Amino acid sequence: MENRKNTILLTVIAVATLLVAVVGATFAYFTAQGGGDVTKNINVKTDTSDSATFTLEPISITANQTNFAQGEGDQTQTVTGTASFTANSTDETSEFCYTLTINVANNDFVYTTAPTNTPELVLDVTKDAGTKTSPVKVITAKDVTTQTAGAIQVPTTNGGSDYIHKITASKGTTVLDTFKITLAFKNLESDQNANTGKTFSGNMIFSKAECA
Repeated sequence: MENRKNTILLTVIAVATLLVAVVGATFAYFTAQGGGDVTKNINVKTDTSDSATFTLEPISITANQTNFAQGEGDQTQTVTGTASFTANSTDETSEFCYTLTINVANNDFVYTTAPTNTPELVLDVTKDAGTKTSPVKVITAKDVTTQTAGAIQVPTTNGGSDYIHKITASKGTTVLDTFKITLAFKNLESDQNANTGKTFSGNMIFSKAECA
């Protein structure tokens, strides 16, 4: 009887040890979420009979401790935002200017690579993504791992300081500016479990601006 008890005890210990080893070998898995909001269309009044519409999506990514293991690659979420401008039927050409910022509503991610603090959550923004011209990346791999608040301004060129985007349209035509925003959690193939259960959420803010 005593030997049987010892055998059962050793079996329980072995199973518990195996579970600990499996959990310890996993890394944070990031799944993209649409958030509570859906795509929104916002109509903008202009000073003439021109019209403008902004279409935007919420941005959110959440970490879960499941399948983000070594060799599985990065986890990403991509959303789009569109500025649509329709010129009036009288003037030969019309202009419309606006700004785009990405508002960080919540972010509790941390660096897991101290003291190097290697970027783990990065942001890319591409303008005119697959629409009328060759795509232009206006923000490249911006480190937002620990950016907890504030708005990220989207420039007109990569690394530029001009934040006023301009649309020019001939009379009666509609022109689109489309932005592709990609938020990526980088798989560093190291222990990133400190970010399990962490969330980044934000939203796009389009605003009408004065043309220079």
